[in-house]
Amino acid sequence: MVNRPPEFCPYCGEALSPVDPPTTHYCAACDDAVFYNPIPTTRLAVLDGESILLVKVDSPDADLWGTPGGMVEAGENPDEAGARELKEETTLTVNPDDLVLFDVRSFAKFGTTHKTVLAYAVDVTDVRGTPKADNEVAAARFWSASELARVEDRLLTSWPTAYKDVGWWVENARAALE
Repeated sequence: MVNRPPEFCPYCGEALSPVDPPTTHYCAACDDAVFYNPIPTTRLAVLDGESILLVKVDSPDADLWGTPGGMVEAGENPDEAGARELKEETTLTVNPDDLVLFDVRSFAKFGTTHKTVLAYAVDVTDVRGTPKADNEVAAARFWSASELARVEDRLLTSWPTAYKDVGWWVENARAALE
């Protein structure tokens, strides 16, 4: 998967000319456009009262947390991707039909990686299992906004501003579930 704007044609290997970067490039050899589109991803807001399930990024030099989720694979529906990612990262299972879409937005992550996030809400009563970190994350636990505010840990810094606020996640996910 291409996660950065392309420099070379994926068909012939020739250098591309920017037309409307970062989206559209042109290959003179193929006389055709080459497009760079955002990567579809999912994020899940699993709510337990006023707390939300967060997973810790597996990085020794950062105490960064985020909602469980990841990339939608080819041929996969976004709600199924969300359920799969939740299980991969936390061992929890959920029926994709129980997920409620509550936010969609595109943004540039780390400057060059563009993503489209589909954010889903689900109440903990619709989830099965006890959260524990699987092989993709360092930890998994429920946090309230006030708990997270009292520690040095924080939400992922590459996210849009609203996504860095636990209160935003809880408020908007709860509203979608009601």
